[in-house]
Amino acid sequence: MKILGIDLGGSRIKLAIVDAGCVQELRVFGISHELSMRAVLETVEAQARGMAGLSRCKGIGFAYPGIVDMRSQRVLCINDKYTDAGEIDLVRWARERFGLELILINDAAAALCGEMTYGAGQGFDSAALLMVGTGIGTAVYAHGRLLMGKRGATGILGGHIAIAHDRPRQCTCGNTGCLEAYAGTWALPGLAREHPGFAQSVLRNAERVDYRALAAGCEAGDAVCLDVFRNACRALCTGAVNLVHAYEPELLILSGGASHIAALQTAIQEHLDQYAWMPWGRVQVRAAENPEASVALGLSSLFEKR
Repeated sequence: MKILGIDLGGSRIKLAIVDAGCVQELRVFGISHELSMRAVLETVEAQARGMAGLSRCKGIGFAYPGIVDMRSQRVLCINDKYTDAGEIDLVRWARERFGLELILINDAAAALCGEMTYGAGQGFDSAALLMVGTGIGTAVYAHGRLLMGKRGATGILGGHIAIAHDRPRQCTCGNTGCLEAYAGTWALPGLAREHPGFAQSVLRNAERVDYRALAAGCEAGDAVCLDVFRNACRALCTGAVNLVHAYEPELLILSGGASHIAALQTAIQEHLDQYAWMPWGRVQVRAAENPEASVALGLSSLFEKR
């Protein structure tokens, strides 16, 4: 079944024409999180109209970076971006603008569905996903099904579990000490600038301070990169143990831009091996097979399974 997948991120939007787990056409473009949801939808529609496969699509999958009620197909809560989204009936928008049905889901949950159906999670009954992007997204599979909860928040708020109380950092959600405030890509520039060696670091002139820049600096032996990366790894390790203890997965899937940094995957695996209290077996850590496409593939899987 051919669908249009819409992956709305904090700084980018991905539009994909997907058919039975195969991405046939992809468009990626930047977007400001300060835009209203109405403005974003106008941009999405204009971009989608230019996709050759749109006319043969039978549905729209919409992945949203917030709390989504899949039963009512409404956005319930979003942190610091697209704040008018809860006022918009996206099902009606899809029907009126494209004549298509719509499935709305949290973006990390969609990514996990994609990896469980077509990627790293195939053959597993339970898994947790840790998505390291602009923020930190999480999602959980148990007994072969996505955990949703009564209002859609179960499993997806791992980025806002507090991991620090000694000099805790302010998170964009208003809380202090959240995992995201120590390991989300949005937090890395501030963490780097706070380092006493920043003025001598390669990061001082970097166009963008993200995990890719940190990894390159680490290879060059830059002290600031090594410290910031090490501390972000420590935060993600703590978050990973929290996910394992809360949801008892067989597998932890790393997704997002940092997922294929070998040092990060190794650090989390070693930390789980040492500290995760799972006497019935070792929790495997795997990188997502399709980190750039797993959300779109997950949206496709929702229509296929329906």
